[in-house]
Amino acid sequence: MNCRKCGDLGYIVEPGVETATAVVCSCRTPCPRCGDSGLWIDDSVLPPVSRSCDCRHLRRHVARFNAGELPARFHRSTIENFEETGGTQAEVRMHLVRYRRAFSPGVRGLLLWGPPGTGKTHLICGLLRHFALEKGLSVRFVDFFHLLDLLKATWDGNKGGDDILESLVQVDVLAIDELGKRPMKPWELAILDQLISRRYNAGRSLLATTNLNASDGADVAGERRLADEVQERIQSRLIEMCDFLQVTGPDYRRGKVGAAPAASHPTRVGRRTRSENADTP
Repeated sequence: MNCRKCGDLGYIVEPGVETATAVVCSCRTPCPRCGDSGLWIDDSVLPPVSRSCDCRHLRRHVARFNAGELPARFHRSTIENFEETGGTQAEVRMHLVRYRRAFSPGVRGLLLWGPPGTGKTHLICGLLRHFALEKGLSVRFVDFFHLLDLLKATWDGNKGGDDILESLVQVDVLAIDELGKRPMKPWELAILDQLISRRYNAGRSLLATTNLNASDGADVAGERRLADEVQERIQSRLIEMCDFLQVTGPDYRRGKVGAAPAASHPTRVGRRTRSENADTP
């Protein structure tokens, strides 16, 4: 390892005002190969030829990460530095490691569900970080409340509303955090249905988290269920698009180490309708 600042990754991720920000490391600027021209001369062949420099890819990956708008709080989040504290977290993390390794745009997505404070957002941000900075995919993170604000712009016909919806449809990987956090109005359900259906029809991957019960088991008295909040049509589409993984464990925010025992295996909901990763358990 030559660069202590970036660990030879070529980029550094820092917390911005609201979103995480990646920058090209000083060890790569100016580019030692091409001097930031984007082209280098390969003189190992005759006659010498001009070739595209890898620094172009690095800058594109950094730009795609920044366009993803990951929360500043999670700027350091990776799958590797996820702290397991019990429940199903270890098994879910290993599932995500295999999912990330075999990922290609359009494969089945993931919906992580479980109590607050169990690391769902950290894990989703870790996936997005890898997809943007290592694979160069376009990604977008949006929390549910912000998503409703964006969808309202479309519903009201505000200038740029259609462009906002289109950008959410076209991005390679869309992540919706805290899906169903509050009850939705009919128009919100209609546009959410449109967004999810258009991504499904376009064959684009979806990631999501929710604190609601997303299992297909019996109702628990007083417990809010995802199916009740997003209604049957959207729930059915989510099951077609995603594997549902239950994340349990102590609440990080409360710092409770010794919480009540959780299920030893993540509950999975969903049927496989498209080609997907062969190593998914």
